Amino acid sequence: MLISSGYAMANEVDIAEKLQQQINEKYRHFFGPDSQSLLPLNKMEIRDWKALRANQTLKRLYTESDKFYNSKVYTFTLYQSTENGSFYLDATGGFWGMDELVYGPFSATDLQ
Repeated sequence: MLISSGYAMANEVDIAEKLQQQINEKYRHFFGPDSQSLLPLNKMEIRDWKALRANQTLKRLYTESDKFYNSKVYTFTLYQSTENGSFYLDATGGFWGMDELVYGPFSATDLQ
């Protein structure tokens, strides 16, 4: 049982790394110290994001810190809904970590 459990965890890590790589590759022009454009994904209001987090189980897939985006430094965290499989990308940072941008829902095909 430990082997299959370890295999499942390794597979989840591989999937998370692949998704992170897809996001970084597809949107590479949006990440950098000179970028001032927002990602072309559905943007969520913060109140909707907070309500979603309170009412759904979200699994954190990865977190990437110190990423230049929209002329500031952010920490990006990708979540997946355990209910419907949708993805959400939370970017927090900026001035004293006070800025927050949330994108979603989107699917894995949106990253291809």
